[in-house]
Amino acid sequence: MATTTVIDNELVEASKIAARRESELTVREAISKHKSAIFWASFFCLPNIIIGYDPTIVGTLVGIPQFRKDFGYEYPAGSDSYVLPASWTSAFTYAPVIGFMVSALWGGWCVDRYGPRKTLLGATILSLLTLLMEVLGESAPVIFAGDLLTGLLTGSFPVLGPAYISEILPVCLRGIGLSCNNLAQVLGSLIGIAILRGTEDRTDRWAYKVPFITEYAFPLIFIVGSFLAPETPWFLVKKGKYEEAEKSLRRTGYGDDINNTLAHMKETLLLEASTKDNATYLDCFRGTNLRRTFICAMAYSGQFLCGINLAAGYCTYFFELAGLSTDQAFDMSCGLFALGVVGNLLSWPLMTIWGRRAGYIWTCGFTSVLMFIIGFVDLAPGSNTGAMYAKSTMLLLFNFVYNVGLGPIVYVLIAEIPNTKIRGKTLGVACFTPHIFSISITAGLPYAMSTTEANWGGKTGFLFAGLGLITVLWAILYLPETKGRTFEELDILFEQKIPAGKFASTDLHDFDQLRGYEAIRV
Repeated sequence: MATTTVIDNELVEASKIAARRESELTVREAISKHKSAIFWASFFCLPNIIIGYDPTIVGTLVGIPQFRKDFGYEYPAGSDSYVLPASWTSAFTYAPVIGFMVSALWGGWCVDRYGPRKTLLGATILSLLTLLMEVLGESAPVIFAGDLLTGLLTGSFPVLGPAYISEILPVCLRGIGLSCNNLAQVLGSLIGIAILRGTEDRTDRWAYKVPFITEYAFPLIFIVGSFLAPETPWFLVKKGKYEEAEKSLRRTGYGDDINNTLAHMKETLLLEASTKDNATYLDCFRGTNLRRTFICAMAYSGQFLCGINLAAGYCTYFFELAGLSTDQAFDMSCGLFALGVVGNLLSWPLMTIWGRRAGYIWTCGFTSVLMFIIGFVDLAPGSNTGAMYAKSTMLLLFNFVYNVGLGPIVYVLIAEIPNTKIRGKTLGVACFTPHIFSISITAGLPYAMSTTEANWGGKTGFLFAGLGLITVLWAILYLPETKGRTFEELDILFEQKIPAGKFASTDLHDFDQLRGYEAIRV
C-alpha cells in the first residue's frame, strides 16, 4: 500500500545535489576531505579486535599443555600427556559465542536508541568487571562464566561498529571502512595467538593468565575514544537533533555541504516513513524489511557455514591433530592469521572492482573447494607426512581466501542493506542468527575432531564444503549488489522489489519515477 508523504520541493532538490556529490566523489577526494571521518571510522573498527581476540584465546587454551594439565586428565595413563574432556573443550569455545549471540540483540536495541558511541562506552565499562573473573578464576567453571559474561557485553561490538562506520563515511569509502571490521577481528586473533605463543612454554598458570590480563589494554582505549568521538549525523537526524547533526557533519568533513547533506538524510528517512520512529524488532520482519533482514542474517551465516570456526577457533588444535608439534602448531596459527591480515588488505582494491555480490559468491565457492580438498587428503594414512602438511597448507590458504572476500564483505552487506531507521536492530538480528549455527558447530567440532571421540580430523572438511556450496547457491539467487548505492537508492530498489541479480544494472537516474510512495509536493 502506498504511503502519502509530504515533501518539500527544496528538500528534494537539495537531496539530489547531495546524492550527486556522493556518486561523483572519488576515493582520493574523499580521503583528502573526510580525514576526521576516516579517523573515527577506524577507531570504531578497533572494538572488533576483541571479537577476534577473546574467542581465539579461549578456544586456543586447549592447545596449551599447562592448561590441559590444570583442567584436564592424563591420557593415556602414565604418558604424562594431558587432554581436556570434550565437554569442556566445547564449553570454553562456545562461552563467548553464546554471549555474542545474546548481546547482538540488546546491542542492536541500544544502537538505535542511544547511538553507537554511548553503546560502546557502556559495554566497555561493564566489561572491566567481567574480565576480572577470567583473570582471577582458579577453576574451569569460573573462567567459563567470566568469558560468557564478557561476551554478553562485547558481543555488541559487531553491531555498533558497522552501524557507526556506515553512517559516517562517504559512499566511496564505505566498503573499505566496513571491511576493516573483519580486519580488526583477524588482527585480534593474530595478537591472541602471538601472545599464547609467547606463554605456552611456561609451566605455571601464567601460561594462560597472561593472555587474559593483556585484554585489559583494549577497554581503556575504547573508553577514552568513546568520550571524544562524534555521534553519527544519521543517528542525530533520526532523533530530530538537527543542530547536533550539523556539528557532527562539520567535524567529519561536510562543512561546505551541510545543508544539502542534511536534506538528503531527511528525505531518506521520509522514504522510510512506513517504519515507526519507536520501531521494535518486529519491524525487521515487516514489509520490505523482511527481505533485508533475511539477506543480512543469511549473508552473515555464510561465515560459519563455510568453516571459519574450524580455521579460526580450532586452528592450533587442528594442526596438532594433523601431526605437528605444539610449537609448530602455534607457528602455523600465527601464519594463518597473518595471511588473513594480508587478505583483508587485498580486499580493499578488489572490492572496488568486483563489488559485494561477485566477491561473496566466488570466495565462498573457492573456500568450499578447499574444504573438499582437506577432507579428501585426510583419507590418506596418518603416517603420510605429505598429507599432514597438505592439510595444514589448505587451512592456511582457506583463511587467506576467506579474508580476501567473504569475511570482509559480510560486514559491508549487513551495514548497507538495512533500513536506516532500524539499522541497529537489523544488525542485531543479523548477528544473532548466525551464532545459532556457530554454537551448533562449536559444540560439535570437539567431538568430531577429538581422537577419543569421533576422530574425524580433517574429514570435517566434507561437512563445511557441503554447507558452503548451499551458501553459494543462496547468494546467486538472493544476494543483491550494493556497491556505490546511497541509502536512499537502496530504499528505492527494495521498495520496487528489484530482483537481486538486477540491483547493479537498475537505473535510478530519475528518482521521482521510482519512488515507492505518493509524494505531495509543497
